[in-house]
Amino acid sequence: MSKRLELLIASGPAQGRRIRVGSGGVRLGRSSSNDVQLTDEGLSRNHCLFEPSGDGGLRVTDLASANGTFVNGEQLGVDPRELSEGDAIEAGSSTVVVVAEGAEAPPPKASAGPQRGLSGGSVDLGLDPGARGEGASAPHGASSPGAAPADSARRSPVANILWAVAAVAVAAATAVILYAPRGDDGPAVRPVDESAEPQMLELSYEKVEADASRIYRFLMTVDQSGVLRVAYDDVPGENRHVDKKKKLEEPAMRRIREILDTPGFSLLDSEYGGRGASDGNSLSSYRIRTVGWDGVRDVLVENTQEPDAFRQVREALEAFSRNELGIWAIRYSREKLLELSSQSASVGDAKWDERDVEYGNVSAAIKAYREAVFYLDTINPKPDGYAAIKHKLSRAEEELRRRYEDQRFLADKALNLGDWEQALVELRILCGMVPEKDDPRNAEANAKLVDIENRIKKARAGR
Repeated sequence: MSKRLELLIASGPAQGRRIRVGSGGVRLGRSSSNDVQLTDEGLSRNHCLFEPSGDGGLRVTDLASANGTFVNGEQLGVDPRELSEGDAIEAGSSTVVVVAEGAEAPPPKASAGPQRGLSGGSVDLGLDPGARGEGASAPHGASSPGAAPADSARRSPVANILWAVAAVAVAAATAVILYAPRGDDGPAVRPVDESAEPQMLELSYEKVEADASRIYRFLMTVDQSGVLRVAYDDVPGENRHVDKKKKLEEPAMRRIREILDTPGFSLLDSEYGGRGASDGNSLSSYRIRTVGWDGVRDVLVENTQEPDAFRQVREALEAFSRNELGIWAIRYSREKLLELSSQSASVGDAKWDERDVEYGNVSAAIKAYREAVFYLDTINPKPDGYAAIKHKLSRAEEELRRRYEDQRFLADKALNLGDWEQALVELRILCGMVPEKDDPRNAEANAKLVDIENRIKKARAGR
């Protein structure tokens, strides 16, 4: 491209402003965290992202905005759209025109798609090889993921089975909403710091594997506030569902950035596609999408062999999320989980039966029963005996609570009487009852134990 392109706000709250898009991109929206902030109720907090493309070119990506981003009257789907001089981008009540650097706005191009405000289009899952010509575009760029397909009667069997999940999957793949507080300072354009270190703001990783009899979907997201969420479904198959989340600490966020810095990942193309099955009745789709100050990175691998760098990142993200949320058991089959649960329940029963033999046996029974319940957490419907294990767990927890209170009374009594030797004995028993280091009761008893041991040492040294 011979001339550099920039943006001119042709209408709206910031009419007349010119925007140069640096290497880090320019985000537009209602929030003050954007590079271009506009007080426009029609905008989402983070509405769309403009990025450099090629030799002076530009592209725009909708950031899962509520009202959509339109290019020449056509609503954007999931994928970025390459822009050329004269393109008109509508976001809220503003119109942004692509112009040559320093030039006036050219006449807007004619609309290339359906008019804004009209519903239409459908989601093509790409499960029927005959439905796509050679070189056709990827299926995730559909314009209306919520609409029902007009040609559902002609779809392959798995496409009809997958339709309900497909709309969710497409929506999830586009869910890159950057939450930030709304600003009230009026329109402002902040210069882009091209020297700033790239930083991940949001992450979305989705895996969908399906055939005519089963749908497996794994979705992992990390939002701007650092909340990790994993949603997992395997239907009808194992009929298992998981939806958990937690706030990540900075070391965990650094680990995610390390994973995304895997050599070769940043050099991947945006799409790798193929036909995984000759009859079109299967789907294997993996998508990793990140949003950062350095722009949007979006890689889709569908029905083809994964590039090594992509596979390494994908597997590392799955392992990370399972470890952080404690959901590693989802990789096992229903039969394996039932077996593991039964083994843990048997250990719990044995420890309970010997609860008067050793001080820590009640605590050991609780740990085993919790493991037994954990293994069954993702299984639906719950097997026979699940309620019985829950009852045994509750019974053991109550017994430990009662025993701990009785023993703590004896320890406190010795402490109040200044009988350090007896207090030492009682506190050691107390620590033995709750040996788990992450149990607050253990921390309390152990702190008292250390204090008494120091008192006794000093007393003996002073003799």
